[in-house]
Amino acid sequence: MRRINHKIISSLLVVFLGSLMTLSFAAEEGSSESENAPDEKMQELNFYTAAKEGRLSQVKAMLSSGMNVNSKNAAGRTALMGAAYNGNRSIVKELVADGVDVNLADEQGKTALMLAVANKRMDIVEVLLNAGADVTLADKKEKTAIIMAEKAKNKKLLKMLEAAAE
Repeated sequence: MRRINHKIISSLLVVFLGSLMTLSFAAEEGSSESENAPDEKMQELNFYTAAKEGRLSQVKAMLSSGMNVNSKNAAGRTALMGAAYNGNRSIVKELVADGVDVNLADEQGKTALMLAVANKRMDIVEVLLNAGADVTLADKKEKTAIIMAEKAKNKKLLKMLEAAAE
């Protein structure tokens, strides 16, 4: 029971802070770039967290208020990467519809497709492939999504990726 309350409270706080940051961002549009830098980082973190945790309405609100769909958090991860890894299909579809670059990579060279493959999110892989995700991209360890699927011994996923590579 205590754990559930903490999760609920944490989720509410993130939503509340995200809303405050959205209002703050709109109010400070005229400020200089250097003054907005900490706010931008908080916005990027809130956007990534909302996508990762499956809060579609918050993601939509942030996009409507001008959030860059391709923004990255401190680790170089996009909202798409967080949503793809965690299996939040509706958010992946929303970000794709909003024009996200499905082939952006994080600091380790991993793309949303690689993260979806690593977590065996076949439904997400399908959406990303349909949106033009490149199966030939390699991370800094020279692993592609296909190599990751081979190592996971997931024949269905491997077949899907190989078909996309043809």
